[in-house]
Amino acid sequence: MVRGVMTLRIPRANTSSIRPFLLPALLLAMCSFVNADSRVLADLVGAWIRPDGGYKLVVKSIGEDGKAVVEYFNPNPIPVAAATASLKDGGPELFVKLEGVNYTGSTYQLALRADKNKLEGKYFQSTQKQTYEIFFERQPEKKGETEPAAR
Repeated sequence: MVRGVMTLRIPRANTSSIRPFLLPALLLAMCSFVNADSRVLADLVGAWIRPDGGYKLVVKSIGEDGKAVVEYFNPNPIPVAAATASLKDGGPELFVKLEGVNYTGSTYQLALRADKNKLEGKYFQSTQKQTYEIFFERQPEKKGETEPAAR
């Protein structure tokens, strides 16, 4: 009686026929997520009014990298140093940093509440070093105005 090692050979699956499709399929899946995120972030685009003082925030566009083009008025234009949009807990958020006399370093951290058509969050007033709970309401579009191109 001879004792030996038994070898079991399992044939390998032939994946060579699907390899050319793996990278394009992966890239397509990644683009789908980016496009879905872009569509959700596009809900931030528009004009927003803070009812407690008439401050106006206009989100003109949001790039695929999350960089936002934003204007701020009180009632005159205040320079915007930086603005970014992102997703947090599945919802769009907007960060805006202001610059200019009495505004340098002031920031908004806002989250879209689509069910309420509001941007809610915090405003840090840098000269007073205080943070306030605030909200903006979407400004209704005026008749005859066209919808922003980025939406």
